[in-house]
Parts: sequence; structure tokens; C-alpha cells
Amino acid sequence: MKERLYMQQVTFYDLGLSKQVLQGIEMMGYVLPSPIQEKAIPVLLEGKDIIGQAQTGTGKTLAFGSVLLSSVNKKDDGVKALVLSPTRELALQIDEELRRIGKYTSLSIVSVFGGSEIEKQIRSLKKGADIVVGTPGRVLDLMRRKALKLDCVEWLVLDEADEMLNMGFIDDIETILQTVPEDRHTVLFSATMPSDIKKIASFYMHEDYQHIQIKAKTMTASTVSQYYFETKVNRRFEVLCRILDSREMDNAIIFCKTKRSVDEVVAAMQQKHYNVEAMHGDLSQNQRMNTLRRFKTGQIQYLVATDVAARGIDVDNISHVINYELPQDEELYIHRIGRTGRANKKGEAYSIVTSRERNILKAIEKHTHSHIEKLDIPAIEDIFDQKVKELLFDVQEIMLKGNMKPFQKIVKDIPQHMKNDVIAALLAMCYSQRVGYDYQSLNEMNKEEQRIFMTVGSMDKVNVKDIIDFFVRYADIPKREIGDITIKRKFTFVNLSPGAAQKVLDYCYNQKIKGRRVRIEFAQDE
Repeated sequence: MKERLYMQQVTFYDLGLSKQVLQGIEMMGYVLPSPIQEKAIPVLLEGKDIIGQAQTGTGKTLAFGSVLLSSVNKKDDGVKALVLSPTRELALQIDEELRRIGKYTSLSIVSVFGGSEIEKQIRSLKKGADIVVGTPGRVLDLMRRKALKLDCVEWLVLDEADEMLNMGFIDDIETILQTVPEDRHTVLFSATMPSDIKKIASFYMHEDYQHIQIKAKTMTASTVSQYYFETKVNRRFEVLCRILDSREMDNAIIFCKTKRSVDEVVAAMQQKHYNVEAMHGDLSQNQRMNTLRRFKTGQIQYLVATDVAARGIDVDNISHVINYELPQDEELYIHRIGRTGRANKKGEAYSIVTSRERNILKAIEKHTHSHIEKLDIPAIEDIFDQKVKELLFDVQEIMLKGNMKPFQKIVKDIPQHMKNDVIAALLAMCYSQRVGYDYQSLNEMNKEEQRIFMTVGSMDKVNVKDIIDFFVRYADIPKREIGDITIKRKFTFVNLSPGAAQKVLDYCYNQKIKGRRVRIEFAQDE
């Protein structure tokens, strides 16, 4: 029975790849193909177009790369295969992997992308390129300069196609698709499958193309434990800090929806002395590559990233993923948490949500066939225990190194009755340096907020900042006591702590905001 099961296992040698490519794959240490490789490679070798839908990290590059390197013929001049990627980092990763797979072939690979000297890339292309890997914008630039000709292209691959569309490359991609020969093979790989990709397939792929999908449920690794914390919008950053300070983390990727959110979170975290950097598309190539290198080597503990930038992060030993903001797409959630729990290691994924995001969370649970457990927001006591544990561990490390002689004399000179107080004071000093956030009492955080109604809205051209400034000016309340603000056309609802709500009613009623006098009252139960 065991022998029969073993015989049924498909290896790379069963897929029809060239001997040179198999040599490269063997050198890389691979024997058994991943599901997307096993399903896609034979279909591609038959010459059919495919849409391959699978999460990043499942071996998509090897799936199409092994076929290109097995199929491209070097006899004729001209670029035979073009691989498009949404970011420079991904283009470089694809280039690196193709070189490893094609180590024993004689094919030439050139990568082209923005943020790097275009003249150098033109010189590389002039020397001859069988396969070009590039970002859409730079590929178009080189086409306009007549430095990159696509009239001999036999294979066109769109890797991370969904992200290229999200980044606004649709016009560039269509221009390229219209330029390459019609009888080419077209390959789309993507983690998600929006309608725009299906439109591309219907216009630019052969009618018999195949959609190969690795089911989402195979992507939610059993090695990843999933949790969420529920809080108010204005408490989100404090909850993030509580999570980081109460958990033992080797490293973590913290996900935000937008580049602006990434910058705001990083700035706030750096102010609190966390070892953190940003990763998003507005950073220069050198900044992103340097940040990624330092994250991989452990010089940076926390990385705050957008979903697009995270596609270029290829790190296997990430211990935690934190969704500072939930993604709107369930499959993006799968992609995010798939960054941890790799190589059969345990990983943890935390999401910070508001009460209004419960439905999104339920949809994610249903889509991923998983349970996301609700946890209590870490208390001050949890943070204290974790930080003291870390502090005592560091003390033990120093004791083991034995470099304490200059200080041992000082300790001897301390009167016996004062030693306990001195040690406690030193620990307190060290503790305060490890906790940068000025945490409020948990009792204050968990108080029942009160909702007020205001007779001012978007038609009066007020925004959230106007409301907050109005309350601070007239009621003199701290911003942290202001919760969710919902601005409708003619009125506004605001959640406030009980003390703040009464102050607002006492001091803000009938005051002017944007030239309009405002009436305020406690909101009626819905």
C-alpha cells in the first residue's frame, strides 16, 4: 500500500521539463512540485494559455519559469519571453530565481525596472536577451526608445496581475499586450481574481485558456493561529502598542491599507522608540532593498507595509503578522497571514478591528473556513510581566558575560538596608525605557461610551478634524476621550467617554462651528 502511494507521487521528472532545467531544480533542492507547479507546468508545456490563481509563496515563479527556460529556443535573435511584475523588488526576485532554475541553460536573462539607470539596462539589452523581466512602466519606456523590441516574443507572463491592476498599470499592460505577436502564449498568475483579469483573459488570451486555481482553504495554514482585538478607532494605535509590548515577538509585519497609514503608524512607532521601518511604493528602490535586507537579517524588528509592497517581501521566518487595518478582500487576508507560519513553523496573526468591522471579519472566517478567536486587549499587568521577563533575561545575559567588575565595587558600597530599593529603582528605570507608550488605565478604556447627536453635517463642510478641534476648544477635553465620529449630510454622531460627553453638552451647546450654531443632545437608542 505504501509502495503504491509513493509511486503515485508526481516529481519534477514526470512533468516534461528539459534536462538542463531539471538540473537547476535539483541543484535548488526541490524534488516534489507544489500543487500550482504540478497543475500548471504540464498545461503550459502543451502550449495552452493559463490563469494561475495561487497565493504568493506557493512556487508560481518556478511554475512559469521552468517552462520558459525549457521552451525558449536560443537559435534566433530577439526577446522570446517577457515577464511583467508590479514592483522592482518582485522583478529582482523573479530574475534571481530564473537564473537559479536556468543555471545549466545558455539563455540570457535581463531585468529592467524604474529607479535604476536606464542606460545600463539598454546596454544589457543590446548584448542580447532571451528573457526580459520588468515592470510595465520601464518596459514601455524602453519600447519607446526602440531599445526593447517585442516582435519575437513567444511567451508573455503577467505575475501578480491583480496588484498590477491595483497599481494602475492596466493601460500600460494593454499597450504591451497589443504590441506582442498575437500567436504568443499568455500566462497570468495572481493571488486574487478580480473581474478586470477576466476581461484581459477574454480579450487577449486564446479561447481554450485554462483557469488553474489552488483553493483558498489550502492557503490558510494550520500552523497560523488567528486572533482579533476589538477596540475604538481612536484607540487602534494604543492597542497595537499593547500587543507589541505584551507579546514575545521575533519580528512582525504590520499591514495597513494605504501608504499614508503606513507612514503615520511608522512615525508614531518610531516616536515610541520601536525598531520599525516602512515598506511601500513611494520609497526609492535603494530604500526598499536596504530595508528588506535589514529586516531579513534581524536589524529591524517591525515592518509596516501595504499589501502591494508586501508582495516583494520574501522572508520565511516571520513570527507574527498584525492587521492594523483589515483588508476589504478576503483573499488579501489569506495572503497577509500566509507571511507567517511557513516551513511548518508556528505563526500568529492578530487583527485590530472596530465594532463596524465585525461583518468583514465574519466574511473572512467563512471564506477561509477558519476560526478567528477574540482576545481581551492586553492589560497593563500583561505588559509589565512581559517587559520584566525581557529585562531579567537581559540581566542574566550580562551576568553570564561577566563584564560587571567596575560596578560590583559600587554595589558593595551601597548600605545593606538600601540595596533592595536601589535594585528596584534601577529596574524601574530600565522598565520605563522599554515602554514608550503612556498607557491609560484599562478601566478608562473599557468604560461604556456615550453617543451624542449634533445638528451639523457634511453640507456645512465640517470634517472629523473640525469636530475634534471644536470639542477641545470649547469643552477642553483630551482627544483620547473622543471615539467614533460619523458625519452625515445634515447631522453628526460622536462617541465620547461619559465625562467628556457631559462637558460637551455643557460647554459646546449653541457654540459656532464653521459659522453655524450647533445644538447637541444625547443620541436616542437606535
